[in-house]
Amino acid sequence: MTPFQNPTIYIGNIRIDEPITTFTDLIFCAVCFFAFYKTKNLSSIKALNLYRWFFLLTGLSTLVAALIGHAFLYHFGFNAKIYGWVFGVFGISFAQFAALYHTQNSISKKLYNMLFVICCIEVVAAFILTFAVWSFVVVEIHTAFGLVLIVTILEYIHYKKTNSSLSINMIYGVGLAVVAVICHIGKLAMSVWFNHIDLSHIFMALSMYMMYKGVASYQNSKTNK
Repeated sequence: MTPFQNPTIYIGNIRIDEPITTFTDLIFCAVCFFAFYKTKNLSSIKALNLYRWFFLLTGLSTLVAALIGHAFLYHFGFNAKIYGWVFGVFGISFAQFAALYHTQNSISKKLYNMLFVICCIEVVAAFILTFAVWSFVVVEIHTAFGLVLIVTILEYIHYKKTNSSLSINMIYGVGLAVVAVICHIGKLAMSVWFNHIDLSHIFMALSMYMMYKGVASYQNSKTNK
């Protein structure tokens, strides 16, 4: 059992485990789907469209986590979590390629090509290892590589050269995601009804909203010109 795990509740004959954790996951999902929908006008721009798919797939991954990984895990079983993990792997993959395409004019062609190959290899390895190891740890490592090492560093380089609003919001978004991880690892639980996982989900939702603001800022900058 997770320390400070939410008590199970019943709605009629329906058993719902970890109800607040499920609810905060759904809040995060809502932000992801909102971000995907609200940026639909940017789908023709390759880098931004990749970020949009990052929003969508991350939302789908979390939706699976909310329903299968928390609320109804007792019904679906642990192995069903793999569906959410796969969505998560692909979601982060879209983010790292989005950052690569968005910042390609701020790095050398040689570095761009090298990072493109490294990202391709890493994504394939993450996908294979997810099934081979059958552990969420693979997804966590892939997320750290994609968001911290690729997205943050590339967008920082681009921001220093262009003062891009998209880039700085992405960096802030990853920073909030790191805060979410700290809350989770540090077991910063207020009570069994709002534990460290619930708190981390709130910071994740804020993180995704900040990233959405970054992508949306591109649309606004074009509109104001």
